[in-house]
Amino acid sequence: MNSTSSNKIAAGGIDEAIDALHQATAYYTAEPIVDELLAELGWPAFDKRLVDPSCGDGAFLARAVDALLQAAPAVDDVKLTQLVHGWEIHAEAADAARTRLTEVLRAAGRSDRAAAATGRMMVTTGDFLTDAPLTPTWSICAGNPPFLRYAHLHPLLQQRYLAALPDYSRADMLHGFLDRCAKVLLPGGAIGIVASDRWLFNSNAARLREVLGETLGIAGLRRIDGASAFYRAKTRRAGTLPRVHPVALVLRARELCPQPLQALGRAPLYPGASSCAGTGRTLEDVATVRLAPWLGSKGVFVVDQATAATLPAEHLVPALDTDDILHAQDGTRYVREPTRRAIRTFRAVEPTGAVLDHLKANLHRMAKRGHRAAKFWVPPETFERFDLDVPHLLIPRIARDLQSARVPAGILPVNHNISIVSINGEAGLDEIEERLRDPRSVQWVRERAPALENGYFSVTTTLLRQLPLF
Repeated sequence: MNSTSSNKIAAGGIDEAIDALHQATAYYTAEPIVDELLAELGWPAFDKRLVDPSCGDGAFLARAVDALLQAAPAVDDVKLTQLVHGWEIHAEAADAARTRLTEVLRAAGRSDRAAAATGRMMVTTGDFLTDAPLTPTWSICAGNPPFLRYAHLHPLLQQRYLAALPDYSRADMLHGFLDRCAKVLLPGGAIGIVASDRWLFNSNAARLREVLGETLGIAGLRRIDGASAFYRAKTRRAGTLPRVHPVALVLRARELCPQPLQALGRAPLYPGASSCAGTGRTLEDVATVRLAPWLGSKGVFVVDQATAATLPAEHLVPALDTDDILHAQDGTRYVREPTRRAIRTFRAVEPTGAVLDHLKANLHRMAKRGHRAAKFWVPPETFERFDLDVPHLLIPRIARDLQSARVPAGILPVNHNISIVSINGEAGLDEIEERLRDPRSVQWVRERAPALENGYFSVTTTLLRQLPLF
């Protein structure tokens, strides 16, 4: 293959990668949200330079230019290009932004030719994360940067950002934009963006929060309605809105941030959450909180009754999953008689007989992430040290409340449900159940747990451990 062909393939590959990114993230911000955020940033201002690092179809740019023209209709076009600029990685979206700016300028009295020329100059087609300046350049960074996990990026973009971005800013596209905006900010400047709330509390953003918090603080933070805050790009294929819970966020120099919003560091932040001290103790102080083990794909280490009947009973443990947790008429949860069995093996002892035959015959069913190169007889997450001699409380990870289900001794919860094991026996479980039912506990979790659809939220192990006891 000659070099020309290789270049064409490489170019085609990156174009496909950028288009995939556009399809995943091209949700633009409605004008009322844009106007509110620009006002919070003190815009319009004729002594500041504004950049939108991922301008999409130009929503922020158009409103920023319109605000300048409303404040000073006679401002010349050269000055406008100095004050407002946008970057956009997707060529079609960048063209849409130029067209939108042209329309704003034409409506303000510019000729078609002058409006088009100025609109072209105000938008750069390029990747802000890799091509924009690394030195302080702008007074205001405003926009709606993409939020997409690094693992969901096209491999070509993964390679690009692996080489260009610090490790603490690569978990999500949003992290990279926040870090880069902080680097290009002039002294006294501000960042104002619409963002997913997850970077404020996810552990993979802790180092990013810490780095940003060395110079910046939170000057403004409020939740916005995801159903009305966004609209789809015309060049994006139809589909449902992403499951995000957006916030409008303003970051400024720490010394300029009002109390009590200024703190930004490794500790998670929960927008709108009230402070609840409780008794001073947490659930972790009185119970062991852990994920139930994931034993891999069905039919290998977790088997149905028919398969269990062919295996020695001494190697089997009754196992239950989320579908075994039922609701009683009074709203409480209970578990039904388990129909599954988990095969119990030990690292130090290779099984024999029917158990060994079963595992060898069914290991091909195992998901790739569950394969073990050595000691194939051990599940992806072993439970040989799991205490089956005491009862447990089980809380589904996706729930609308903190109602727990009592799991008798001798039964193993599987597949990353949350097990809460009392260290004080049955009486301890009674106390924990009462604490979990407390409305203040439910409120505390609702204010901090990642929200899902239809009133559900994600109850993580980490959050449960931090739950105050009321």
